[in-house]
Amino acid sequence: MAIVKEPKGIDFVVKSEPWSDEELKEFRKLMEKQKSDLGEKKRSKIKEKIKKVSKSKQPA
Repeated sequence: MAIVKEPKGIDFVVKSEPWSDEELKEFRKLMEKQKSDLGEKKRSKIKEKIKKVSKSKQPA
């Protein structure tokens, strides 16, 4: 893997602040809603695809 140089005027360093309790509650609510909207069949298909991809990767 090569080192990526930052273009002029762009900073790749991200300094994030910790989330507040209220922000965490909202995020968790959103994730739960998206999970329920996705449905069990689609979630199981996604899990199977992830398993196949993770098995196909060869260690370096």
